[in-house]
Amino acid sequence: MKAWQLRIRDNDETSLVWADTAGKAKAQFDCDGLGLRSWFIHNLSEDIYSFIDVSAIRLPKLDDLENADPKAVIKILVNEYGWESDEINIENIDELDELL
Repeated sequence: MKAWQLRIRDNDETSLVWADTAGKAKAQFDCDGLGLRSWFIHNLSEDIYSFIDVSAIRLPKLDDLENADPKAVIKILVNEYGWESDEINIENIDELDELL
């Protein structure tokens, strides 16, 4: 399945999901329990954000990796796509086992 980065307009929060199309990826935005796939959770029903506030950007290097080891996925996110968090970044990615 295709990998997508979801991003909220005017917000730095991002999420990783897998879906066949951008629309199906965006539909996952309001799903709870996505684990690694969701680095944010906002409830669209509370009118915080609407479906059109969410963009879906392809991350082809992560295609078909929805069942891969999460640490391998995180390494690709950091090394190939520049994702960072307060705990994980390009400088400490080799220490991932100790960080998680």
